[in-house]
Order: sequence, then C-alpha cells, then structure tokens
Amino acid sequence: MGPIEQAGARQDNLAAPGRASLAVPFVRSAQAQLVLRATVVVALTLAAYQYSIVTLARGLALDSPLSYLGLIPLISLLLIALRVLAPISELDIHDRYLDYIIGVPLLVIAIAIVMLAPAWLSSLFWLWRLDLVSLPIFVAGAISIMFGSRALWRLRLPVAFLFLAWPLPYALFVVSGLASITGATAHVVGSVVHFLPVAQAYPSDDGSLFLVTHHGESFILSVSSACAGANSMVGFLLIGGAVATQMRGSRWSKLAWLVAGVTLMWAVDVVRIVLILAAGSAFGEAFAIDTVHPVIGLVFVSLAVLAMIRAVPLFGLRLALPRIRLRRPTYAQAVGRRPAVRRVAVALVVVGLAGTLAATANVGMQRYQLLAEDLGTPRLQPATVARASVAGWTLSWNDHFPWVSRYFGAGATWDRYVYAPKPAAAGSTTTQRPVFLDLISTGDLITFSTYGLEACYRFHNYDVLDNQTVQLGGGLTGHEVTYHIRPTNSAWTAVYWEWPVHIPTGDRYERIILSMSTDYAEASVTKDRMRSFAGEVVAASAIRATSEPLGNL
Repeated sequence: MGPIEQAGARQDNLAAPGRASLAVPFVRSAQAQLVLRATVVVALTLAAYQYSIVTLARGLALDSPLSYLGLIPLISLLLIALRVLAPISELDIHDRYLDYIIGVPLLVIAIAIVMLAPAWLSSLFWLWRLDLVSLPIFVAGAISIMFGSRALWRLRLPVAFLFLAWPLPYALFVVSGLASITGATAHVVGSVVHFLPVAQAYPSDDGSLFLVTHHGESFILSVSSACAGANSMVGFLLIGGAVATQMRGSRWSKLAWLVAGVTLMWAVDVVRIVLILAAGSAFGEAFAIDTVHPVIGLVFVSLAVLAMIRAVPLFGLRLALPRIRLRRPTYAQAVGRRPAVRRVAVALVVVGLAGTLAATANVGMQRYQLLAEDLGTPRLQPATVARASVAGWTLSWNDHFPWVSRYFGAGATWDRYVYAPKPAAAGSTTTQRPVFLDLISTGDLITFSTYGLEACYRFHNYDVLDNQTVQLGGGLTGHEVTYHIRPTNSAWTAVYWEWPVHIPTGDRYERIILSMSTDYAEASVTKDRMRSFAGEVVAASAIRATSEPLGNL
C-alpha cells in the first residue's frame, strides 16, 4: 500500500463511528466562529446604516407602494441564511489577496457615497436616497473581507436584493404609472357596478369616484392608487421575487408565476372594491370604511398569496429550501474544507473602521428631515418659499419673466419677489435695504447646471469678486456670491440654492436667489447677514411646508 492509500485509510478510520466524536469539538468551534463573525457583520451594518434602516421601517406605516421597502433588509437577511444552509459544491480554493482586492474598494465606494456625496449633491442626496445604494455595496465589501470572495459570490443574489430598497426607481417608474393603474381599476369597477346596482359612477376627471346610496343617504367613495391594487402588486413583486430565488425551474416559468401573481393581486383588489361598495350600500358608510375596508384587504391579499404558493407546481416549478441536518459530522467532513478566513483580526479592524465612518455619516442624515420625508419625497410644494413668513419682513410679488422657458425648458417659470423690513422692526433690523428673491422653477434639473448663476453673471460682464459654499440647514448646501455691476458701479451679495419640490405627477426643481446691494466697505458684514437671512428663509419654508399637506395644491 502506497503513502496515498495509507493516508486515505487513516482518514477512513477517523471517519468510523468510533472516531466520529473527534470531529464534534472541531466542527462546533468552527460553526461558533462563523456565527459570531456573522453576528458582528450584521451588528456593524445595522450600526453603520441605523438611520437609513429606521426610515425604511417607518415607511411600513405608509399607505403607498413604497411601504414594502422596509421589508427588504429582513428578506435579504433571510435569503442569506437560506444560502448559508445550502450545501457547497464549489472548489476548495481561497485567495485572501483577492478577498481584499474586491472588498476594500467596495467599502471605499460605500463610504465615499455617504461621506462625500451629500456635500456635492445637497438636498438631492436624500431625494435620491443614495445612502440606500451605499448599503448593499458596504455589505458586499464586508462579506468579501470577513468571509472571502467565494462567500460573496454565493450570496450575490441576497446582497443584490438590497438594491431593491432604493426608492428612486419606484418613484421614476412605479409611481408614474399609478394613474394608469387607478384608471384601469376604476374603469373595471365602473363596468361591474353598471350591472351590479351597488353604486353609481360619479363624474370626475379619472372616473375614480362612485356614489353609494344607503337608505336614501348618499356618500362618495374614491378609488385611490392604494385601493386600486398598486400596493399589493408591488408587495407581491418584492416578496414573490424573493421566493422565486428559492424555486427550481426555468426563468420563463418564474416570470410567468410572478406575472400571474401580480394579475391576481389586481383582480383581488377589484373584487375588494366592489364588496366595499356593496357593504356601503347595504350597511352604510361607517361600516364600509371603518370595518370592511381594513379587514377585507388583509384577508384577500393573504388568500391570494397562499393561492400563488399552492400554484407553484402548475408552472413547472418547485420550492427547494435547504434541509437542516442535525446529524453529527465526521472528522473527514469537518476537515474536508479549509476555512476561507482563518484569522479575522485584520479583517475585523478594516470592516470596523469602515462601519464607524459610515455610522458617523449616517447619523447626520437626520438633518434632511427638515425638508424631506423618510423615503426622500420633498416636503416642499411649488413656491412654498414665496408663501413663507420671515419675522420682521414682508414679502410681495414684484415681476415675472416669461422668456425663461428658452433656457430652462418648457413649463419653466421665473418670478421675482421683494422682502422689505417692517416699519416696526426698522430700528432693530440689521439692514433697511430690501432683499430680492428670484424663484426659478423647472422640471429639467440639468438646465441648472447648464445655466449656472456665476456663468450668467459673467455673461452679463459682472465681476464675480467672491464665491463661497454655505450650509443653510436641513442638509441644504447653498452658494454665496459677491459681484460688481460695472454699468451702475454697484456691489451685490447673493445667496442661492436649489431644491426639489413635490407635485402630484413627480418632482420639480427650484433655484432660489436672495440678492441685496452692499457697500464695498461692509461687504463682509453683508455676507454674514445674508447667510443668516437665507437660513431664516429655509427654516420658514420648512415650517410652511408642515401646514401644507402634500397634494393640497
């Protein structure tokens, strides 16, 4: 017997039942280390992105298609656990250099997004919720460094699933299609009630209003986007997509199953609306809205989900969940694979440092709540700044420039207002000079970059004497410009910024310019006054936004 056969015989002997107990301490120790390491990575991720995850969780209470985004971190964690429990059939090859070559750049990118992008993008950072783009990148880097690049490859789908928590794609594609979904649902419900006398279509622009009569008393019910099926359709796509990753079968079969599920969710919502109308006709408005509406939705959606799970075999698919085996492993099974990462001290320091930097930046994102909602929706509506009140000043409209659409696109507007100090406060105000407010609104954000304010001043042969960046509160970054107008030989100081505002069909963007004439001798004093005044205008706009619920205008 040669040396190879002798080694194999010794290994077989160790694998015998009498020697299997030797493997138990080894395996238990390795498993405990992996569990501890995984716990550390999860804890670091939660600490690094605590505020981002909290805002997603708070979104669960919203009556919106985006409410389901709060479930995505939990679903991703569950998918990771299922992948870990699945058997490994890859080659036992590990390269720590490759782990760091992949992991370190991913961590650097994630940290750069949350630490550098806010200063560059101002309030647009939270509008686009780029912190949630950074989250899966950070997780990918941490897994590569703490568990190896092969582990990252095995977990690529659960990690990529975290990108679905990013609200921006939904705002661009899903929310823009809500009107179509609502219109289609209302049209079908209108056709049903034409034959079923439980309600009558009430005249409206989109046909979403229905007149219900109960014992001679009439009331109107509206089919909103949530009731029209958009919420349940998006929810099924997210949850069903996660379930589809654990199915065995062709991709076309999985896609067909998802399409069937979304269609069923929409049909269920149509039936639910008809039943609510019938309940209102039979038992009154209070019973239909307060009793039937919240209960029947949960029951119907749950039944639809269960029906789709039972229908999995009909599409040629099967759920393939990993089995948890409690059988004691042999020594050969225990030592058959080398741990990808045997020493984690350096890896823990690298990931811990990255987590600390991300946590420092993430906590500071609470400042965006002044001007935006949890999922990035702007609190401000068009021209909110022109309706905001600043103590000691009166604001009045001054002029309008219709030719602005040539530069900032169709639908762009430019209005000028004037802040004047109130007479009672004239003795205590810092200056009696008026402050001009120019409000430019457009739907094309790129035009603000194309036609920058400094470039406009230079085009008109103004001398730009100073240009600084200022923080105005709420994560809003502004710019302060001091310039000289040659024809009038006068100096002006301007503070300007750009922010998004919310409209029912999406978002628009506004450039706000506050300008005041100054003397060269007191230019530095004027700068301080204008910074302070700009901060007051931003704060007043935020206060005004709280008194104007979204959708009222």
